[in-house]
Amino acid sequence: MEDNVSSDREEGSNERGSGSERRGGGSSENDEESDEEEQQFDIALAASHSYMGNGLVQVSGRSVLEAGWTGRVPVIAHHGAVFPGETVPMLLTNERDAAVISRAIQHDKLFGLLCPDESGTLVSGYGVLCEVFEADAGVGEGEGEGPRSLSFKARATHRFRCVHVPKQSVPIHAFSRMRTVEVRVLPEVRLGDPLRPARLASLDALRRARTPLDARLRSMDAAVTPWPLFVYDIFDYRRMRQIIKDYFRTMSLENLPEEAVSLSFWTASNLALSARDRLALFAVDDALLRLHMEVRLIARKSVLCCSSCAVEIARREHIFAMSSEGVHSNYTNLGGYMHDIVTVSRASNTELSGAPSAEFSWFPGYAWTIALCAACLAHVGWRFDAQRRGLRPQQFFGLCRNYVQPRCDGAGAGAGAGGGAAPARSLSAELRAARRALSALVYAPRDDADPQ
Repeated sequence: MEDNVSSDREEGSNERGSGSERRGGGSSENDEESDEEEQQFDIALAASHSYMGNGLVQVSGRSVLEAGWTGRVPVIAHHGAVFPGETVPMLLTNERDAAVISRAIQHDKLFGLLCPDESGTLVSGYGVLCEVFEADAGVGEGEGEGPRSLSFKARATHRFRCVHVPKQSVPIHAFSRMRTVEVRVLPEVRLGDPLRPARLASLDALRRARTPLDARLRSMDAAVTPWPLFVYDIFDYRRMRQIIKDYFRTMSLENLPEEAVSLSFWTASNLALSARDRLALFAVDDALLRLHMEVRLIARKSVLCCSSCAVEIARREHIFAMSSEGVHSNYTNLGGYMHDIVTVSRASNTELSGAPSAEFSWFPGYAWTIALCAACLAHVGWRFDAQRRGLRPQQFFGLCRNYVQPRCDGAGAGAGAGGGAAPARSLSAELRAARRALSALVYAPRDDADPQ
């Protein structure tokens, strides 16, 4: 229906344009109309999840939790790690699950998403607390009969660990429906600059970011510690933030979080990572350590490959943002399944299945078509085509992050990183080594310390 309407509009505009040319010369008004036809997609529309309809209303009240908080919350399994700060749109089609969340909205508005382990089949024991901020009108008002289905938006707020983790492996599908579990909120460690204890406070007025004088002062500070300056520079927040900012600038993302913890979560959410790497970063408590490992991952040049047959689907340089939240966002479909989507300007080795449809489109103004891997015919995502000729971009792909996996292409991989599996296996070992190094920097005694 919408396709027919847009086609009629285009034909009408073409007829008007031909008439103007026959009359001998377009006016400035016609030029202005043609300029207005060229329109860049408003990426704030995708972040608003307008496809969920206009029936959602704000949920009042907020929950304030601290590290170490323990409580019982309803949890449900998810197919990947969701980091704090991400928006979580959900459509619950199960009546019991909808009733559980409806009661949670009346209470503290909290529920949890459980992360699977590296294989994606077992419970890892980790998860993220989410707080509902918009829900269907009337939900949570009164004690009447619960809704048969429920649409709502939530925001991931805190990482948690299940208090009672069973010794035996538990399949993730055991939590395919809401279950109440006791969880403990994990701490977010903010150690600050490792060189701060060695600083001379009288010279703080001379310190300016990224200046030769600041580098000289940092060298003086490091001289009274057991470690050379380059070791401290590895965990320098300003240096790491600049590397991350330069990387995402190529994707037209400029507004990065300023605070270290928020930046580490935002970066992890927007990097093209394997499920194993995402879980390894999720389990880290220290923000500087998480940022350090993200900088290392940025240095690896990778391609996105089909998870089933490993054929190349897209390259990292083709990733771009179609949402104000970043290059990655969560979207739900009509069946209630939430997809983790990364948007790319082009894709290779794909073929389309079915007819284009604008129904429940995550990007208003675009029609979606199922995209399959051309080699094994596995589902990898969707192609989105603009319904108006003036809308830019005219075409892009949304790839499911659990259907494609990053693989090093060899240009940025270190020695011995032959393919995508080796870097993923080494990340946990690198995290352990970096954690020991950072602890040594922060808690190392000064040479001039007097034991008396």
